[in-house]
Amino acid sequence: MTGNANFPDPTPALEDVQAAIEDYQEKLAKASQKGSPLDISLKNERKLILANVLKKLAFYVNSIAEGNMPMLLSSGFSLFAQPISGLVPSIPTRLRMSDGPLSGQIRFDFDKVGSNAIYEYCYAFQKDANGELLWSDRMSTTSSVKNMLQAVQPSITYYLRVRAINSNGVGDWCDPVSLIAR
Repeated sequence: MTGNANFPDPTPALEDVQAAIEDYQEKLAKASQKGSPLDISLKNERKLILANVLKKLAFYVNSIAEGNMPMLLSSGFSLFAQPISGLVPSIPTRLRMSDGPLSGQIRFDFDKVGSNAIYEYCYAFQKDANGELLWSDRMSTTSSVKNMLQAVQPSITYYLRVRAINSNGVGDWCDPVSLIAR
């Protein structure tokens, strides 16, 4: 993707992606040559880190390309299946917020939408002069369960909304739900 005009500002940065790849390759080589349990554990840890970095990069590519096949192919990612014409994902249902395991955390879950959806969510804890919620930047997740909002302020009401994204487009936001943080 280096120098690809379709993706001018990749997130995460390509330098970070390359560093994660090289770190994993180094740990893999060491673990493959009769590595100790520590070497194998380090390799497995780096594999998870690399997978997370690549998921974030894939989310960026999908967000920018918005289903445009030439753009997707120019990213260098392998496409498992060609997008088929269909429907944008439905609205996520049964969004639930609950106290996280620690003070300053809110857990949220919702019903899964299809099998190939990723999700965007944003939260708010303030309103503007017109009473409209001031939403945070969008964040992404691939899971519909055990998601966490971190570093929330106790005794503040937080609002949350979620939407699904698939190869056919972006679904609508669900109705916001709220919870007073503990």
